[in-house]
Amino acid sequence: MPLNDCLSLYPAQALNRQELNAGWRMAIATLGEGEDRGFPRLDFDDDAWAPAQVPRLHGATTGNEAIWYRTRFPRPRHRQRTLLRFEGAFLVANVWLNGRLLGSHYGYFAPFSFDISSFLLEENVLAVCIEAPVETDLAAKRHLMGLYSDSDTKPYPSRELGRLGEQYVWHVPMGLWRPVLLEQVGHVVAEWMHCESRLEQGDLARLTLRIRLRNLDGRIMTGELAIRIAGQSFEIPAPLEMRRAFRMNGHDVQDLVVEFALPDPQLWYPWTHGEPALYRAELDITADERRSATLRETFGIRDASLQARAEGWTFSVNGRPMFMRGANYCSEFFLDGAGDELLASDLELARLANMDMLRLNAHVEAPALYEAADRAGLLIWQDMPLTGSYVHRTDVRSLAFFREAVMAQAEELVHVLFNKPSVICYAVHADPPWSRSLAWLGERHTEQLNRDVDEEAAALMRTLDPSRPVLAGAGDQDLHSGHGWSQGHWRDLAGLTPAFVSEVGAQALPNANSPVWRNLNRGWPVADDDESWRYAGYQPAEWARSGIGPPSAHPSRDAYVRASQEYQAHLLRFAIDRFRRQKFAHCGGVLISQLVDNFPAITSAIVDHARRPKRAYRAVADAFTPLFLSVDLPENQAAVDGLLLRLPRGRLQHLRIVCINDDPQRHGRARLRWRIRRERAHSTSLWREFRGWFAKRRFKGQDWITIPDQLDPAAVIAEPVVRLHADGLYRVTAELEISGQVIAQMEHRFLVGEPPRPSEQAIAGRPGRLAQRTAEALAEARR
Repeated sequence: MPLNDCLSLYPAQALNRQELNAGWRMAIATLGEGEDRGFPRLDFDDDAWAPAQVPRLHGATTGNEAIWYRTRFPRPRHRQRTLLRFEGAFLVANVWLNGRLLGSHYGYFAPFSFDISSFLLEENVLAVCIEAPVETDLAAKRHLMGLYSDSDTKPYPSRELGRLGEQYVWHVPMGLWRPVLLEQVGHVVAEWMHCESRLEQGDLARLTLRIRLRNLDGRIMTGELAIRIAGQSFEIPAPLEMRRAFRMNGHDVQDLVVEFALPDPQLWYPWTHGEPALYRAELDITADERRSATLRETFGIRDASLQARAEGWTFSVNGRPMFMRGANYCSEFFLDGAGDELLASDLELARLANMDMLRLNAHVEAPALYEAADRAGLLIWQDMPLTGSYVHRTDVRSLAFFREAVMAQAEELVHVLFNKPSVICYAVHADPPWSRSLAWLGERHTEQLNRDVDEEAAALMRTLDPSRPVLAGAGDQDLHSGHGWSQGHWRDLAGLTPAFVSEVGAQALPNANSPVWRNLNRGWPVADDDESWRYAGYQPAEWARSGIGPPSAHPSRDAYVRASQEYQAHLLRFAIDRFRRQKFAHCGGVLISQLVDNFPAITSAIVDHARRPKRAYRAVADAFTPLFLSVDLPENQAAVDGLLLRLPRGRLQHLRIVCINDDPQRHGRARLRWRIRRERAHSTSLWREFRGWFAKRRFKGQDWITIPDQLDPAAVIAEPVVRLHADGLYRVTAELEISGQVIAQMEHRFLVGEPPRPSEQAIAGRPGRLAQRTAEALAEARR
């Protein structure tokens, strides 16, 4: 029996549709129990079942991994065919109508349908059994749920599996999470329509429409396609139109190709580089001299490529190389909670933070997210719902099922997202066991099994969609950095030369006044290994390793919030600064670990689940400014003091002011002004005070510089040489001006003077004091 025994009609194309959103009832039972008790039967009495809301997701737990639905509906009053369409079911759907098994579907993100025209009665009973297997042997997973079943950013993180009390339950989503519809169509429908564009020399684009038609009837069908190409986000003077005849045998499937020449095409660009122009392809299908189906697909004309070299990645859009700035993203753990407004506001949060890419880490979002990204001009890195290890030491049957599931979902993902210009690349497997980041596992057999399937899926996706790059794994050639958090020190980030950074960050608590605390233990003091915090994602060992420390090292919850958010903001600011300096020389982009929390959590997100930004949000927005200035201190002479670098007093210091330009509109000459100013003194020597006062008046300069082009790597635009004689906290500032208007500015603080005494170093190294020392110094300077 095939994995998916249903119709795969990806675009909506009904002549009329009716949503089945009322009268649903539900019960918890396994598939076998429900069949034995007659749940699918027409005459089964479901009065004792609980009322159910559809669409809605529930939580599947061990022993409660299936849910049954029933509803009734009258025969539709039309004389054409009726399709039963499911927009999304998590994870396995088994469907009956009037006691007859229609078929099944595996996978939560793709729509699927059944032709029920021959089975309709005056009053009909629809029964659906949804299964979501709960797997607790995470190395031997078989099912494709991605981060919803194995992740440290889900409720009850994977690292805590089996370590929390009985009141905390491991669960995964389950249920009908998108609408169920009755659709009126004719005998011939479209399985998919791919809009392929190719830019040619001159002001011309070649548009190829590839359409797969399916004849639902057993008779020969003749008919006609009426195709119209128009502007979706703009008006074109003369829409393109064409008609094409077809002839199909009974139950036949036929592929048709139609080509257009588009003069003066409007290209789709990311929002930071131009306008995201969208076209609309309209297709009307006539069969048996009657209107049969109608569909509308939006698409953009753009070219996307990725040069994935060991010395650095380079993404290009429409032939223009881009340094990617962005974040990993998941809207909600229960996807039905992410409405259109929430998705649009999250994309706006990304734009306001100067991001141009979101990586959908090991999951697929609702269609509204991709539609909003198309309109907003945000790029999407799309993972398949695969993460970690699969089929570890399992039998041949499990391996065969896993391979079939991966291949089927790879094909579905391509058809669902083919016409979305925002989707710039695919990755099959997030953090696969064969990646360099997980080489320490040492399970060679499991590694090879996973790798073989991943590379086969990647090859299939490249065949189905040659317009996008496909990675077999994320976390292999790209860097998932834990420096400054799960390993090493934040300063170690300066020594990395990654080809692409797809994860970097540190955890921080939500704001003290955030509504998220209604779902967390807000009492104080709180245990250093509080289980409710760990259920929400808190990682005690990493908090201690980073220097923030455990809760017991802080006097209050507010102080702990402040220390954690300052550390998170500092680490991300430092990481982005260092990686952007390597633009096109080594590094092709940087994505922070999380944009938003997908549940009330304690994670590395810079915006909490209530959509309240943490301090790092502003730090990231500043560090991602398209035209960015940075100062390069002589770090070989610097020591770490809290979250600042300390330079020795009296030595000649060679500073470098670096300019990184990701804005194609910025170029030409600009005036650079820079200044180094002491904010607070440490010395008690009057002579040093006098010399410091005199020196700070001299540490400034200005010059005319040429702004590097958007296609250029980072450029050094000034090299001040100074000798700082006075101890204290210093601030270096720089700004670029054109015609008196400031177009870029930078501010950086550092310390000058002797390293702290051993007693002070012991205090600074104690957990919880790292961020606090820096905060105290800055606060005193402001006073």
